[in-house]
Amino acid sequence: MGSGDNFTTDISERLHITKVKEAYRSTNKVNYIRQMLKHNDQCTGLDYMEETLSYLALQGWYDIDSAIVFYLLSATDRRRSTRRAHLLRLQTIEDEPIIRPVSQQLYHLRETHGRGVCRSIKVTSLRDASEDFGIPNFGQLSRAQVEEDWGHEVSGLVLGHDQNVLLDSIFIKLQNGLLYYRQLFHNPTSVECLGLDCKVEYTNANQGIMPESHNIWVQYTQSEENDLDNTFQGRVPSFPVLYFSWTPPNQILQFQERLPSGKALLTFSKRCQTTQQWVLRPQPQEYVVVIPSKFKDLHGWADCVDGFIRGVKQTNKMHIVPVGAIVGPAHLVRENAASGGIDSVWLVNNHVDLDTYWTVY
Repeated sequence: MGSGDNFTTDISERLHITKVKEAYRSTNKVNYIRQMLKHNDQCTGLDYMEETLSYLALQGWYDIDSAIVFYLLSATDRRRSTRRAHLLRLQTIEDEPIIRPVSQQLYHLRETHGRGVCRSIKVTSLRDASEDFGIPNFGQLSRAQVEEDWGHEVSGLVLGHDQNVLLDSIFIKLQNGLLYYRQLFHNPTSVECLGLDCKVEYTNANQGIMPESHNIWVQYTQSEENDLDNTFQGRVPSFPVLYFSWTPPNQILQFQERLPSGKALLTFSKRCQTTQQWVLRPQPQEYVVVIPSKFKDLHGWADCVDGFIRGVKQTNKMHIVPVGAIVGPAHLVRENAASGGIDSVWLVNNHVDLDTYWTVY
């Protein structure tokens, strides 16, 4: 398992190489302490300048020199900006070309999405999933999410208003994993693609099991139901219960114009095997059933005694959110491991997750 949190010498050992050994080699070995401190200050200043230029480059605020250093030029522009190309233009009396740097890293920054379908459970209805995974109000949660996406009128025209019919008519696919993308604070020009394991097992007792192997940060938008005063910049640490995907019926395509303002239906083109013509079909929607948490102290302030931030698990407020609202894993630690209560208290442990710390705070 390795060393406990804040009880490892890896960080100090790593800093001893860059801040002590390399700094001493840069001195003339006379009054070396003052020279080492000056060397460290200069390196820190250069690192801050590099990160600032990298952040500005992602926002479009950079010149040709910064674009060359951070490799933000296309292959054609790199050839046109070489010294040989510049000398050839001087010999032929040609004007300097206009080079417009572009950021190529933003293309890789995508929303969180599912990465695999459960093989042991092909397709299941809402009623069966509600019983197997212990979600008693799965039908009501699904109805609320569909009405939020389509509006009350369109959801009634497509799915009807009978709750029992809804539980038996909607079939979902269970997801076995997630992929999320993050932009590192210490290297903003790079994007990391990481995965979360949320494997679903099918046991002999006809029970689907998804262990609480990870916690997630969920991004919420301002609305009457969401209290953003109880969040970190709109983010809430949550406990995932079930990842699933659902394909809306083709009937929804007839009511696209009736969708509420700001809502759109994602579609894709598919060739019909019967008529051999291209037709539109709705894309599958990916959702997650989560148990949110609320901060024990006002506005998520840290405790004045130990400095930890405490969150209370709200089991009675289970709801469904789109998978795209997940912004990464949350590292939570139970305050009292022996406590098995419903509203158990968890510590938001950001001491071992610096990337989440810099992103959230």
